[in-house]
Amino acid sequence: MATDSKFYNRLDFMTNFFILNVIWLIMCIPVITIFPATAAMFSVIRRWVLHKDGGAVRPFFHYFKENLKPGLLFGLIWGSLFALFYADYMLIVQMESLQIILLPLLLLIVSLFLFTTMFLFPVMTHYQTSWKGIIRNSFLLSIAYFPTTLLAILILGLALSLLYLWPVTFLFIFSVCAYCIFRLCYRVFLKVEEKKEKEAA
Repeated sequence: MATDSKFYNRLDFMTNFFILNVIWLIMCIPVITIFPATAAMFSVIRRWVLHKDGGAVRPFFHYFKENLKPGLLFGLIWGSLFALFYADYMLIVQMESLQIILLPLLLLIVSLFLFTTMFLFPVMTHYQTSWKGIIRNSFLLSIAYFPTTLLAILILGLALSLLYLWPVTFLFIFSVCAYCIFRLCYRVFLKVEEKKEKEAA
């Protein structure tokens, strides 16, 4: 019975990944809801990691509603920055004499943008702070814990590669990727909290 119980618990856990992934995909269809939906997915995963419960559907829609406004704000900010980076790139490639200077500079800025993005949703769902605080903390943590940032990027790249090679993985790959990234970031959060406790002692 104990073995069967473990088996069904694991099966239930994997099923929740599939359900969460499908709900996320559906809620991303309007495009403008990608950020609120992703924030909701990370919030559900946070509940799993903290062992609050293993549900997916009801918590997702609760967090989706909760993160709708801030998610739309971050979607606007991140979308605008992405468009700006693309416009800058298109402009720089036409400036042959300055490419050697401007392209590396743009690459550096885009890299910092990517680093910050790796921590953005974990920070947004784990801490109660302003949108400026979320961006600042995500940036600082991504630099202070750079190996974790690189590992998160590697996980994202691996997930996208699997999706490209085996498109059927779209049924679960996004939620699994989010889970792995949050677990990495959560370890950082624990280290930060432990460090603060030692400094306060």
